[in-house]
Amino acid sequence: MTKKERIDSFDFIRSVTAFIIVIYHFAGICNTTPQYADFPFFYTHANGVWGENTSVNIFFMLSGASLFYNYPRVRACDLKRYYFGRFKGIFPMFYMLWLFLYYQKAVHSGNLFYNGSPKSMLLTLSGMDGYLSYRYPQNYYLIGEWFLGALVFLYLLYPLLAFCMQRCRLLTTLLLGVGTLSLHWPNPFFQIQRERNLIVCLFAFWLGMLFIVYRQKAFLKWITAAFGAAALLFLFVKVPFDPFLCAQVISIGLFLLFYQIGGFVMKSKKISPFFTCTSKLSYAIFLLQHVVMSQTLGLFLGHSLTLWQECLLLTGTFLLIYLFSDIAVRLNQMVTGSRWFLKLQEICCKK
Repeated sequence: MTKKERIDSFDFIRSVTAFIIVIYHFAGICNTTPQYADFPFFYTHANGVWGENTSVNIFFMLSGASLFYNYPRVRACDLKRYYFGRFKGIFPMFYMLWLFLYYQKAVHSGNLFYNGSPKSMLLTLSGMDGYLSYRYPQNYYLIGEWFLGALVFLYLLYPLLAFCMQRCRLLTTLLLGVGTLSLHWPNPFFQIQRERNLIVCLFAFWLGMLFIVYRQKAFLKWITAAFGAAALLFLFVKVPFDPFLCAQVISIGLFLLFYQIGGFVMKSKKISPFFTCTSKLSYAIFLLQHVVMSQTLGLFLGHSLTLWQECLLLTGTFLLIYLFSDIAVRLNQMVTGSRWFLKLQEICCKK
């Protein structure tokens, strides 16, 4: 499994997705705090919300595309190396940040198990506490987003998806597409929100993989134009369709548009370093953004904020998120580059 040349447009998409998610959550706090002004468009668009209905789908498509571009096949003999690589990319930083916040919380409450049974910590240690909070609300969920748990599932299933891409591409596309479409109708079998349903996450992830297969094809420009136009229409014009289905079209259209725009933006030597840097920090941004913005906005709970004041506060919040994300990435590099971690990697990846 050898890495290939970096696709610069992916850095642009990853950065823009991080921006959208941060602004969406910031707007959500502002919209639910009575003394704050609203960020209406930055929280909702004409047919839904920017968060898990739109930006997370783009994030899953990007994850599927990036993984399939670098590892189009995962042989049985490569499974240990593949899974350790996914563990290395997710959990060391997650554990480092979570333990810091958990220590603060435990000291403040004077109880190591301040939120109930220590068994529920297994959800945290596996990255599933956010994703499975609808079923197990008593947990130690402190950091990250629900889509971290979904991403763990997707990474676990990826070798199977890569096999399906080689052997039964059309059938898999139809099954995941029909499965996603079927959620338009009420289904008592699933308790989880349909936007977070693993079928929907799998479909977005699979579309990203398909994008890599066909990204050099001439017809992709026509697909980009069609879905891009539909996405812009659904963002600005209310239509009599299920917002859930509109979100699927919007995420596909924006992913394709961002890819094309990124191709031009990343050619600029003045602008591209910013997006490259943001892309490298994006995972830390996803983990830290809720904590940083809630702490920052919490300092102003006794004040009424205007829209302009919130914009200034959002800028300051972005700077703090960048600062702490950069620190987290540097610390993570120290951990994963340490002698004991490299020894663990050698043991786990030994054939």
